[in-house]
Amino acid sequence: MKNVKKKLAALDLKVQLGLVALGLIVLAFAGHSLAVSPQSTEAAKLQKQIVAQQGLILERKTSLHVGLNPPPIKVADLFRLARAMPDRVDMPGMILTLSQVARSSGIKFQLIEPVPAAATAVVTGNYQTQRLHLSFNGDFYGLSDFLYRLRSLVAVHHGKLQADGRLFNVDTVTFQAGGDTFPQISAELYVDAYIYAPSAPAAATTTPSTTTPSTTTPSTTTPTTTAPSTGASPPAGATAAGGTP
Repeated sequence: MKNVKKKLAALDLKVQLGLVALGLIVLAFAGHSLAVSPQSTEAAKLQKQIVAQQGLILERKTSLHVGLNPPPIKVADLFRLARAMPDRVDMPGMILTLSQVARSSGIKFQLIEPVPAAATAVVTGNYQTQRLHLSFNGDFYGLSDFLYRLRSLVAVHHGKLQADGRLFNVDTVTFQAGGDTFPQISAELYVDAYIYAPSAPAAATTTPSTTTPSTTTPSTTTPTTTAPSTGASPPAGATAAGGTP
């Protein structure tokens, strides 16, 4: 120990000060590790719990706000929905739309006619369908392009409705090609157009009227009694039986 003290005393003053400073730093670091660091870890834990609780409170407030004030329906969404599924049949509009799509595809239908509603009336939930019959003679690839364009009139992209026309569904396609004429084909298509038709309210219950049967009182006929002839002249205007009028 004396040798250490002698060696330290023999060192330069600056070196001695440096060693003292180094010792203080080591002591400070040890004190921080033993006392302050555990408290900092606990404080960080508490801070995380506080942030989590604040997030829960905000989430509940938001859900309550949404429940009291439902999100408004955008007018543009209603407009697109009404375009895709109008509330009326509008047969001229259906035929015009099909003709325009066919023209854009470079083809032409020989026949576009509605199928009688009595034979194909389909009412499901809040909509019904109107079937159309189409007859085609032409290029197969043009018909394929028509089907693609017709399906693309109404679509949903990233959760948003896009409607460039009416909603159609191609139910049946039958075609045939004679000999080596392909891609020239003849085809028949049945297409369903959708119509918004909310269910009609239940009819009010009608109470049947009560009819009181009429009672007919039979008439009483009093038999006529003929008095025996007394030889007296009958009254004026009367004719005696067997007499000459």
